[in-house]
Amino acid sequence: MSRDVSRRTFSSGVLQATVAGLLPGCGRAAEAQPRDAAPEPARAPEPARAPEPARAPEPARAPEPGSAIEVIDPEPTPPTTIAPGRPPELDGEFPDWTLGDASASTHTMLMFRGNPAHSVSGVGTLAAQPELLWRKRLGDYHGTRADGTVFRWAGTGWTGQPVRWGSRIYVGAVDAKFYCFDADTGEQKWSFDEGGMYKSSCCFYAGRIYVGNVDNRIRCLDARDGSLVWSYNTGRDCDSSPCVSGGRLYIGGEDGKLKCLEPADGALHWELPLGEGIGAPRGSGGIESSPAVADGEVYVGHYDGYLICVDANTGEQRWRATTGGDTDVSPVVVGDLVYVAAETGSPFLRAFDRSKRGALVWEFESWRGFWSTPAVLGDRLYIGGHDGVMYCLAATTGAVIWTFAAQASIWCSPVLVDGKLAFGSHDPFFYLLDAETGALLWKHEIGGRTHSTPCVVDAKIHVGSTNGYFHCFG
Repeated sequence: MSRDVSRRTFSSGVLQATVAGLLPGCGRAAEAQPRDAAPEPARAPEPARAPEPARAPEPARAPEPGSAIEVIDPEPTPPTTIAPGRPPELDGEFPDWTLGDASASTHTMLMFRGNPAHSVSGVGTLAAQPELLWRKRLGDYHGTRADGTVFRWAGTGWTGQPVRWGSRIYVGAVDAKFYCFDADTGEQKWSFDEGGMYKSSCCFYAGRIYVGNVDNRIRCLDARDGSLVWSYNTGRDCDSSPCVSGGRLYIGGEDGKLKCLEPADGALHWELPLGEGIGAPRGSGGIESSPAVADGEVYVGHYDGYLICVDANTGEQRWRATTGGDTDVSPVVVGDLVYVAAETGSPFLRAFDRSKRGALVWEFESWRGFWSTPAVLGDRLYIGGHDGVMYCLAATTGAVIWTFAAQASIWCSPVLVDGKLAFGSHDPFFYLLDAETGALLWKHEIGGRTHSTPCVVDAKIHVGSTNGYFHCFG
């Protein structure tokens, strides 16, 4: 539902997870019944849904902070390492592959979750005991509330994932600046100082940076020097992260519209109003979820409790499926399945079959909801919860494999790389787990909450925190 900037950027509640016993296998298989095959118009009433699966017993509370519980003994998960290549350079023309959807290599991470389908979270190798290589202090944002209280925000917000191109790392901050740093040394190359807070994760495409802002605009910057190429008025806040696929840019907004723009000049190809609209009982019509694109279809979550599938070329709505509540988590597309989670409306995590017009495959009952976008590799899914638990589930059934309890809520989307899982939480720590067992490998007291998604490329972790610093570990 509708919320102000402060709620999305920095939640005031800090939750400590406590044990009530082992978590049961809360994934529930659903009957795979396709919906009506007829195309659905953009504003048509919700189509008939597949029958709801049987409800599982009430889930147990989270395990003790810092603990890992192995529930089943699955097959080993392969690492996400991609064969190394030559680091790209910023001088001269950009390679042709930056014009397509191959958006991750050992030296690059060009958009939120690595590619248009959101199915790549990190690339390369990563040490089990990384060290702090450098950190840079970002600016602060000062404001005054209606009651006259002065407040200060710092660092990077949700989702706030940096992108990496060769030797450069790009990130927006809540101080209303967008930064470019040398990825190895932390030297600031340039900053763009216009607009309001940057919470949106940025996207690199054809030598340009695309990023949303809370001042109701998406901007296109030249990646070499930070100069403004164009900006587009989105009508309301733009926390959604842009995704470029097939030569078109897709982004959602809190005006409730999914938009398709021309990356070269920002011209509007189409826009589609989604949801029930302002004043509806279930939401305000907004989109903070970042669109995922696969096989000519765009998938996006919505405040009103839907996962919506749209034709990428025409903007026609094809189908929608119920997520249960406010869905800010970004969809992840792997094969025929689309995974998405909601912050309200239990059960909070669901898998849908896109080949059957959004038929429900399984759902997972947790103690509280999700702001974290899952990472999926092979037969496993990893997601952090508002209950402070990092879950590892079977990707095909939703059964619990292991859990790990942090000391507070996890909004950060986990990054899976080289057999390790990297993430931060609302406690002051950044964690590295063994992705196979959930065992703690390393943690670093980062000094603030980590709302932002880390960028893990070339054996380095780049991540911002609410302590005002942007960190590099390796």
